[in-house]
Amino acid sequence: MPDVAIVGGGVIGASCALELARRGASVSLFERDHLAAHASGRNQGLWVLPDDDANVPMARASLEEYRRVAADAPLDVGLDADPVGTVLTAMNAREVRAAEEAVARATRHGFAVDDISNPRDIRDHEPGLTRNVAGAWLVHAGHRLDPGALTVALALAAAERGAEIHHHVHVRGLATSADTVRGVVTDDGVVDADMTIVAAGPWSSALLEPAGVHLPIVGARGWLVRVAPTQKRLLTHLVEAPAPHSALRDGSALRWPTGAEVIGEGEPGSDIGALLHPHRDGRTIVIGSTRQIWLTPEPAEESIVGRLLDAAIELVPAIAEADVQSAWWGLRPLSPDDRPFVGTVREGLHVATGHGSEGVILGSGTAQLVAAQIAGEEPPFDAAPFSPLRFEASERRTGERD
Repeated sequence: MPDVAIVGGGVIGASCALELARRGASVSLFERDHLAAHASGRNQGLWVLPDDDANVPMARASLEEYRRVAADAPLDVGLDADPVGTVLTAMNAREVRAAEEAVARATRHGFAVDDISNPRDIRDHEPGLTRNVAGAWLVHAGHRLDPGALTVALALAAAERGAEIHHHVHVRGLATSADTVRGVVTDDGVVDADMTIVAAGPWSSALLEPAGVHLPIVGARGWLVRVAPTQKRLLTHLVEAPAPHSALRDGSALRWPTGAEVIGEGEPGSDIGALLHPHRDGRTIVIGSTRQIWLTPEPAEESIVGRLLDAAIELVPAIAEADVQSAWWGLRPLSPDDRPFVGTVREGLHVATGHGSEGVILGSGTAQLVAAQIAGEEPPFDAAPFSPLRFEASERRTGERD
């Protein structure tokens, strides 16, 4: 295995460090802040079934690895041994259709689903849930975890296998010679590597573009709110209502809502998706999440926390009496089709970015694909959906038709 430099100390970078170190590579990971400083430590902390069938094999591979890491970790990763279960709810006909698609996807991938739309069944399974629903289903899937602790556990496991983990070291650029990337340039100097992996989330483009690599990645701000209900163990399952995320994509890879005309008409507002996550201690609930195109470092939409709470109260009325303990946001790196970019983009340069809100769900599976690609092995699952070149091919086909 080659000498590898990894840029990014989130769950993707830490997973890659562990998988490559386990295979005998000499690994150096660089994080400009602390591990899991951004989206990897500022998210719901869940493993749930992805929204896209293409991502499911990667997600399954991740969960299997997280179980192994959690068993040996020196800190509590908080991973549920068994699925906690997810109650999908629908408040109207449109949401019923979306929920039925999610139910069909769960069934297709082997997860049991119970229809609990009857008010009596709702009372028996999740008494805190409003009875004013158009439909409700219990999907026997979903695991809670501590995403920051998981990221640290992955990095520590990599270090045990010889990886060097550098935090608070800023990678300023890629070291190149002719047409080959030879490593990274940090504040401490040049670090040579046979292969460089950019796993820097929404900041990946700042490193890739000077090297002539242009990926359609955009950052999206996602807000979360933590509340403490007056009633302990108000919820026993994850509770979710579908959200279309329509403000961020229209199904076309060639249209992206960051054009000047779109922004000139008013910065895209946040999509609100109600997903309620009861903590294992039964005392707090994390409510999320939102998606909004990230253009400036300042948080936008002062009303966003209130809107999130309103969506949660509609599902679980008792949350209206809960104390709001904190609110925060993280940046997710989005691709136009909600699938990550994983693969070689230039001699000596690999990417693993664009995971959107599914970085934790797809982390270790991504690393297994990266390691197989670098070693020249058969991929553990179909790699085509994650090709970094897939939109270039789409643009070429469009140009030919024109």
